[in-house]
Amino acid sequence: MIRPTDEVVKAFASVVRQYPLILTFLTEWKAHELDQLPYALNTSAVSQGRCQVLAELVKLATNSPDLAAKQPRSPTNATHTDRSVI
Repeated sequence: MIRPTDEVVKAFASVVRQYPLILTFLTEWKAHELDQLPYALNTSAVSQGRCQVLAELVKLATNSPDLAAKQPRSPTNATHTDRSVI
């Protein structure tokens, strides 16, 4: 997975805090896909990819509140998204 920007982590944290049902849904969806993985005959690579993406999303959704809280406020991430400014 590509590394999400600070803004994306904060947005994910906000969504997960405000709507915890989303994390529950993603976790259940991941579990369902993992349960179905042994039975994927013709599309095992697609199923494995889906499981990997869901695992990364669940990890991001689970960790984003902590990650957002730990982000330091600095001139590069305080008010704008232009990473070229140092």
